[in-house]
Amino acid sequence: MLVRIRCAISNCYLLLGERPVLVDTGAPGDLKRILHTLRKHQVKPKDLALILLTHGHSSHAGCAAELRRRSQAPIALHAADAALVKNGENGVLAATSPLARFIRPFVDEPFEGFEPDQAFRDGFPLDPYGVKGTVLATPGHTPGSSSVVLASGEALIGDVLRGSIVWPNKASPHFFCNDPERNTRSIVRLAREGLLRCHPGNFGSFPGSELGRFLSTGSGEVLELSGEAV
Repeated sequence: MLVRIRCAISNCYLLLGERPVLVDTGAPGDLKRILHTLRKHQVKPKDLALILLTHGHSSHAGCAAELRRRSQAPIALHAADAALVKNGENGVLAATSPLARFIRPFVDEPFEGFEPDQAFRDGFPLDPYGVKGTVLATPGHTPGSSSVVLASGEALIGDVLRGSIVWPNKASPHFFCNDPERNTRSIVRLAREGLLRCHPGNFGSFPGSELGRFLSTGSGEVLELSGEAV
C-alpha cells in the first residue's frame, strides 16, 4: 500500500508492506504532518524499517535527522548527494523557467545536516526492508537523485519530473534541474520499466505513459528506449 503525505512544498510517501518504509521526509517544518500520517496508519516511528531519500534537497531531507532519532531507522541516500545532507544545504538550484527563478528564494532553506547510514551507488532491492520494489539511480535533478520502482508497476520518482499544477494526470519538467541531459536519460530508464503510474515529489501523480513526452535531449534529438547508447 502506498500512502501520499502532502507536505508544505513536497510529497513524502509511506510504503506499507511487511514493514513500513518512509520515502522522503519533507521540509524542516513538515515533521508534524509526517508523524500525523504515521499515527493515522497505526505506524510508530520505531516501526519504520528504512528512511529512503530520493535526493538531498531540504524539501525532501529536511526532517530526516529528527526522524532517524525518533525511529532509529537507517537513512539511505545515493552517495552523490551525501555532501548536500552533510552540510544541510541545497547546493545549486538550477532554475528551468522564470517562475522557478522567482520561487527559488522561498524554497532554498537550510536544514539539519546528517550522515546517511547507507550511501548507495546505483540502487538496491527493498525486499529486505519488507517492500517489494527496487531503488534505481535516476540522476539529473541532483547528481544523486533516485527513484523507487515498486512491483505493483508504480514508481516514486522524486523530482525527475513533477505533476501539473493545473491539469490532473499530466507531468511537467521540474522547477530545478542541475543536469537536463542526465535527467532525460533517467526518464528513459524509468520509461523502460513500463510503469503504470508515477508519483512525483511535487503535485499529483500521472500515468507512466507521460514519460514518453520528455524523451528528447536539449538539441531536440529523440532518445530511443532500446540500445546501449542511452
